[in-house]
Amino acid sequence: MKEEAHNIFYGSGTVGTRGQIVIPLKLRKVFNIKAGDTLIFIGKPEQEGFAVMKPEGMLALQQELESIQRQLPKLDAKD
Repeated sequence: MKEEAHNIFYGSGTVGTRGQIVIPLKLRKVFNIKAGDTLIFIGKPEQEGFAVMKPEGMLALQQELESIQRQLPKLDAKD
């Protein structure tokens, strides 16, 4: 497996009958996920994919996107 794949692939899980998934241990360690933590699930059904983030990660992503947006040139309303 390529080195970059080691940085993004942490294992797999199976959905149980009650809809629960075990988060791989390596991923829990790297992202400091502990019992009782809240996670946010976001996704796009048309792409059949989703992501799981801690609320702090979602806030940081929002702030980063807002910063990028402020740096973009203002679009004229006529465009």
